[in-house]
Amino acid sequence: MKNNGTKILWYRQSAASWNEALPLGNGRVGAMVYGGAAHERIGLNEDTLWSGIPTHYENPNGAAVFRRARELALARRYPEAQQLLEQEFTNLWSQVYLPLGELRLDMEHPEEVEHYRRSLDLSTGIHRVEYDCRGVHYVRECFISHPDEVMVMRLTADRPGALTFSFSLIPAMEADWQQMTDAVAITGNCPLVKRVFGAKNEERGAIEYGKTDAERGIGYHAEARAVVEGGKMTRRGGVRVMKADSATLYFNVRTSFNGWNKHPVLEGRPYTAPCRAELNAAMEKGYEVLRAAHIADHRALYDRVRLDLGGGEEATLPTDERLYAHENGGDDAALYALYFNFGRYLTIAASRVGTQPTNLQGIWNDHLVPPWNSNYTVNINTEMNYWPTLTCDLAECHEPLMRMIGELAVSGERTAAQYYGAPGFVVHHNTDLWRMTTPVGAHWEGSAVFAFWPLASGWFMRHVWEHYEYTQDSAWLREIGLPIIRKAAEFYRATLVEDTDGTLIMAPSTSPENNFRTEDGRRCAVSATAAMTQAIIRDVFEICLQAEKALDLHDPLVCELTELLPRLKPFGIGREGELLEWAENPTENDVHHRHISHLYGLHPARLITPEETPALAEACRVSLERRGDESTGWTMGWRINQWARLGDGDRALRLLRTQLRTVEGRNPQRIARGGEVNMSNGGGTYLNLFDAHPPFQIDGNYGACAGIAEMLLQTAPDGALKLLPALPAAWADGGVKGLRARGGYKVDLAWRGGKLAEAKITATVDGTLRLSDGRAFTMKAGESIIL
Repeated sequence: MKNNGTKILWYRQSAASWNEALPLGNGRVGAMVYGGAAHERIGLNEDTLWSGIPTHYENPNGAAVFRRARELALARRYPEAQQLLEQEFTNLWSQVYLPLGELRLDMEHPEEVEHYRRSLDLSTGIHRVEYDCRGVHYVRECFISHPDEVMVMRLTADRPGALTFSFSLIPAMEADWQQMTDAVAITGNCPLVKRVFGAKNEERGAIEYGKTDAERGIGYHAEARAVVEGGKMTRRGGVRVMKADSATLYFNVRTSFNGWNKHPVLEGRPYTAPCRAELNAAMEKGYEVLRAAHIADHRALYDRVRLDLGGGEEATLPTDERLYAHENGGDDAALYALYFNFGRYLTIAASRVGTQPTNLQGIWNDHLVPPWNSNYTVNINTEMNYWPTLTCDLAECHEPLMRMIGELAVSGERTAAQYYGAPGFVVHHNTDLWRMTTPVGAHWEGSAVFAFWPLASGWFMRHVWEHYEYTQDSAWLREIGLPIIRKAAEFYRATLVEDTDGTLIMAPSTSPENNFRTEDGRRCAVSATAAMTQAIIRDVFEICLQAEKALDLHDPLVCELTELLPRLKPFGIGREGELLEWAENPTENDVHHRHISHLYGLHPARLITPEETPALAEACRVSLERRGDESTGWTMGWRINQWARLGDGDRALRLLRTQLRTVEGRNPQRIARGGEVNMSNGGGTYLNLFDAHPPFQIDGNYGACAGIAEMLLQTAPDGALKLLPALPAAWADGGVKGLRARGGYKVDLAWRGGKLAEAKITATVDGTLRLSDGRAFTMKAGESIIL
C-alpha cells in the first residue's frame, strides 16, 4: 500500500503558536515542539502532574435530596426539581491537569536561515528540524522513548565546531531551580486549586501551594542533561554548549503520585532518584541505541494498520498548504489517511500500559488554568478518546481507560451510597486524577444541565464490554470486566422508578448540556427522563446479560435484569419525526446544539440499526438533519460516526471535510476573498492537525479517526461483519489492512470502483465468522479466509 502523504506532517516555517507545535509522547511524558531554528521551545507535560490531593466531597443529605427531586420530576415540576438539585445536590469542581514548563534552546547563530523544514514522522514518532545558516546545515531530531522513559534530542551540524547554544528549563509553577555544568533541574510540588460554592468552574478559587507536607500536592523532579562531542560546556543562565561537533540532550521527569487514593506526599513514592536513574541508564546506552529501540517499540503498534485512499500531487505539499488547498475545494484523499494516521499516532503517544488515560487535551497542556481544567469530561469526551483504539488494533493502549474505570468503580461506591442510597457505583460528568465521582456545579444556577448526570458509569460499561468483544479475553472478563459491569447494573436497577405510564425510568434526568423550554417559556434541563438515560441503562443491562452468557454463568442478577428490560421506557418519536430527547416533546432551546446525546442508541451503542429498527434509525437521521452539520470540532467527529452507522458514507465524508477546515489558519485564498481569518465561531482543525472545539480538544481527532474506520468496517448487533458499510463515492479505489472487528477478527479490505474487490479475514480465536450477506465460516485461531 502507498504511504505517500499519509504519514508525515511537515512545514516550511516554525510554529507561531502552541496550536502549531507538533506533539511527542510516550504515554507518560508529553512534549509540544515548536521547531524554532534560532530559538527552540518545547512545552513539557507529565500525565500525573495534577493539582490537589485525594478528596471526596461529602453530601450527607444527598439521598434524601435525590428522592425529593425524583418526586418533583415525576410530577412534571421540572424547574423545581432542577433548582433543588443545583442548590442541595451538586458539589465542588474537579482539580486541574497542569503543565510542567518548557525546555528552551537558544542557538548562537543569526535568526535568518534558509531551506528550513520541520516534520513529524507518524510512523517513527520522530520530530526533525533542519535548515542552513551561513553555509552550515543544522539538524535536530527529537523523540520520547517509551522503552527508556526519556526524551532525547540530537543536534548535529555538517561543519565541526559549529554548534554553540544554551538550554534551560523554565518552570510553569513555583519550583526550585538547580544548575550544573551539564544539566539543569527543577523540583517542586503542585498546588491545590481551592474551590468555593456559588462560583462557575472558570471562576476558580486561589491556586495555593501548601506549607506543610499534609497541605502539599504532588512532588516532581525534572532534569535536562547534555552530552557533547567536541567543544565544552559551562554554566550561563542554564547550560551553554560551545563549539561542539554534536550534542545530545536527555530529559526526564518523575512525580510522587502513588495512586488515586494515596496522599502524594505523606504516602508518595520517590521521584528524584528514579528520574536521575532513568537518565543515567539512557545516557549509558547513547542516542543511536535509544533511537533504534524507540522506533522498534513505536512501529510495533503503528504498523499494525495501513490505510490507502489514493492521493495526487497535493500529497507532497507541506501540511498547512494541503489544509488550505483542501479547504478551498481541492481533492486530496491522502489528507484523510494522514488525519486517520494522526489519530492512531496520538493514541500511541498519549496512552500506554501503566499511564493515565488521555484527558481533554490528551497529555498536552500549556495552561496553568486550562479550559475545563483539562480534566476527564466523561459525558462524551473521554469516551470518544478511546473509540478508535480497539478497531485500530491498539488494545494495549486501552489499558489506562480500563484501569481508571476499575478505580472509579471503587470511588463511585461511596457516591452511590451517599448521594442516591443505592448499591453499586456511579460516576457523574467529570473526574480527575483523584477519581472524583461526585456531581460538580458548586450550587451554581444552571449547572444541572451538565452536573446532574449519573450515567458516565453506565457509558463506561460499553467500553468494558467492547474490550472483551475485540480481545475475546475470557479470563479478563471473568476477573475484571464482569464484576464492574454487575456493579453498574446494580446501581441502575436500584434507581429505577415507575413513570406515570407504568414504564420504568430513572428520574430525574438530563440530556447532557442541552436545555428545553417549559410550557411557560422557561429554560430547563431536568426532565422525568431522557433518551440517553434510558438507552444507557438498557445497554448496561443487555451488556450484563451478554457477559454472563459469554462466561456461561447464571447469576440471579440475570433473571432480575431479564424481567426489567421489557419494562424500560422505549424510545419515542417526536412530532417532526425526530428521536425524542426528553420524556415529552418540548421545544429545544437550541435545535442545533452540539451534543447529540439522544442518539446514543445508534452510536456508540447498537440498540438502533437501519436493518433491525428502521423507524428508529430514520428518526435518528431526522434528528441529525435538524441538528445540522455546523458545530464544534469534536461534535463533528461524533456526527461522522452517526452517519456511518446509518450507512451514509457521503454525508460522513462531508462532515470530515468540514472538520478539516482551518481555524487559526492563514489561508491565502480565504483572505483574498475577504473571508474571516479566524473562524473562532465554529470547529475545525489547527495547522498541526489538532482538533479545534475551539479551543483545542483532542477528542475530535480520535472521533474522526474512529469515524473513518466505521465507514469501512462495522459489526452488526448479531455479530455479523459489515464490509465497506459506508464507503463514500469519492473513495472509489483504496484499501485498508489490519483493522480489528468484534468477535476476534483482523480484517484487510481492498476495493475498486466503489465495490469490494478482496477481503482477507483472520481469526484470532476459534469461532464462527458471519458476514452481513448471510455467509458463515467456521474458523480456527490463526486461520484466514480470502473473499
